[in-house]
Amino acid sequence: MARINETVNGKTAIYAAHGIEYKAGKINAPVFGWIAPLLVNGNDKLGKGVWTFSTLPANIDYTLDIDGTEYTARGTCPCNCSGCYAQRGNYNFYSCKKSNLIKTYLSREYLDFVTRAVIAQIKADKITICRIHASGNFFSADYIQAWKRIAAESENTVFWSYTKNPDAEKAFNGLSNVNIVRSVVPGHGFNFGHVDYILRVYKALRDAGKPVYICRCGIDKDQHCTNCHGCTKNEYVLFVEHSTGYQAEKDPMFPALVEIINNQPSMIGGETT
Repeated sequence: MARINETVNGKTAIYAAHGIEYKAGKINAPVFGWIAPLLVNGNDKLGKGVWTFSTLPANIDYTLDIDGTEYTARGTCPCNCSGCYAQRGNYNFYSCKKSNLIKTYLSREYLDFVTRAVIAQIKADKITICRIHASGNFFSADYIQAWKRIAAESENTVFWSYTKNPDAEKAFNGLSNVNIVRSVVPGHGFNFGHVDYILRVYKALRDAGKPVYICRCGIDKDQHCTNCHGCTKNEYVLFVEHSTGYQAEKDPMFPALVEIINNQPSMIGGETT
């Protein structure tokens, strides 16, 4: 990797990993120092088999000091939800905010670079599963098109994402390796909440014949995305509210939720069994 304004094979580059070189163009001063690879290997929840690309969450401004320079960037989600998990916990660490701010900035100002860098990393690291946005959302038509190009050129990689952007919900139709999960359930609300809400929405979707899956993380703390492909297979995925202090296991309807989750088709390995 290289610093901005550092010469790499005769070119000014902001990133030289995975064989990608990119001319800094209108940038005339160092920005962000070292640019790390854009896809990050998963955490304890996602599992190490899942790679992610994240941007800043929520429809608010973030200001951060990076190497002595103050940067402000707008989040990429159209909403600012009180229950947003991407504004809590580890997402508030400086390192996480810095990484997401850099990728937000690059995605808005250097989208072609981001596209080529992600494609190159997928090929170099032989990435087989990628979550688009552990934090953030599809914020523009050009950005959606960039991810369509990435997916089309990475046919051996499975992608999934959640979105509140209606333009993104059907934009990836025709790409069999991409699944977009709708974060807003028509007629109900967001796809997360307390146990009673999840059970109510689950029943309504099943009655309507919609493919729906309840994430096991609500009952199994050892569960992670690497050994469950529910989000890559279903139009709707529901989540029991977590990281807010709500204790689902103390809810009187929790046993009914557990029964449904345990009777769902297994999707381990990506296949319904």
